[in-house]
Amino acid sequence: MNKQFFKNMAKLALPIALQQLLVSCAQLIDTAMVTRLGNVVVSSVGVSSRWIFLMNLFYFGISSGSAALISQFWGAGDKKSIKKSYGGAIIFGAVVAISFNCAMFLIPEHLIRIFSKEQAVIDAASQYMKIVAFMGIFSAFNQVTCTALRATERVNPPLFTSFAAVGLNSLLNYILIYGKLGLPALGIRGAALATLISTAFQSLLLFTILRTSKEIFNEPIRDFFRLSAAFFRRFAIVCLPVVMNEVAWAIGTNIYAMVFARQGSECYAGYTIFSSVEQIAFVFFVGICHACSIMTGKTIGEGNEDGAYKLAKKFLIMTPIIGIITGTVLIFLRNPLLSLLKIETQGAFELASTLILFYCLWLPVRNIPYTLIVGTFRAGGDTKIGILYDCLSLYLLGVPTVAYLGLVAKVDFIYLIVAMYLCEDIPKTILSLSRFKSKKWIRNLTK
Repeated sequence: MNKQFFKNMAKLALPIALQQLLVSCAQLIDTAMVTRLGNVVVSSVGVSSRWIFLMNLFYFGISSGSAALISQFWGAGDKKSIKKSYGGAIIFGAVVAISFNCAMFLIPEHLIRIFSKEQAVIDAASQYMKIVAFMGIFSAFNQVTCTALRATERVNPPLFTSFAAVGLNSLLNYILIYGKLGLPALGIRGAALATLISTAFQSLLLFTILRTSKEIFNEPIRDFFRLSAAFFRRFAIVCLPVVMNEVAWAIGTNIYAMVFARQGSECYAGYTIFSSVEQIAFVFFVGICHACSIMTGKTIGEGNEDGAYKLAKKFLIMTPIIGIITGTVLIFLRNPLLSLLKIETQGAFELASTLILFYCLWLPVRNIPYTLIVGTFRAGGDTKIGILYDCLSLYLLGVPTVAYLGLVAKVDFIYLIVAMYLCEDIPKTILSLSRFKSKKWIRNLTK
């Protein structure tokens, strides 16, 4: 690994990781503020977030698939195809946003009841979901635009807009949840309004940046949507497998959530708090993964396939090393960090602490398949293999095991999380490493 590699990687990975850290901190702040309202409200936000999570994974799949095209077109210098790829992603994102918006606003009780049978949770979560339903179109625009900018090596605008949105969200949470500055205390509805307003604000900032820049994206809007049938088909062939991959994985994880939520509000509150902390550790791998995707895809687009393999191998080696460092630090910080959240019950606190401990110990292994599937294979144009690996690990091993342990055997909650990680990560890591060594993932999409 030479100095130039680290310089290029840091230039891309650090702003992306910092942006993701801001988003994760915002989630942690949200959790911290609603923990004071009790375990029922924390569980309500957690259950509602499962649908928001599913919606965002649709967006991530669309933007990640389009990034595979954009990064390779960027390497090939094909600006016209970059604009078309961005326009195609916006179209797909809008369709998904409208679908989720309607469902979350019109039938929130039915959606929540899938995960929880506690009426108090259903009532509170429905209030939250009816408001955040309207952020769907803004979330779609934000994710697609930020990913397109990163794929063309413009990582600072997404960071700047995320910083502004997170700051606004935190301020509005404080004002609206607890009723400051003379406003009424809105509780969980205040948290939802803060999320909606800050997401829309980020969209406004991103649109302003696009329309005032001198780069690719400051073109007549109609140029982005002049997609021929051939290009649209080409776009769909690359993107749809990624979307299907993310949806298949999301459905599996939501089945996990259904099992977890049925273990009681205290257990699910502890899990929701753990998830917020988990996302902080995950930000470093998001930065590495996106930097890998951008650099590898660009190198393939330039026609240097051997160089792309060597680049991806360096990122693969770095992933477990970063896992060891991050896990070690978080082990010592977990209890002081949890103490800041003013968790309602000791049981939820202890469960969250134990879950974080296991996660840290497993961290060096957990993100190897993530870096390979999302960062390397998709950048190489091999967008179909991920869904196969996820279905094998999720539906043949993870979901049946967790469902049996949680609903039939009634084991302690911690063992459900251990089973989920082991069943998913071990087979997926073995399969992904084998695929990487074969080099079959390298496909030039610009030809």
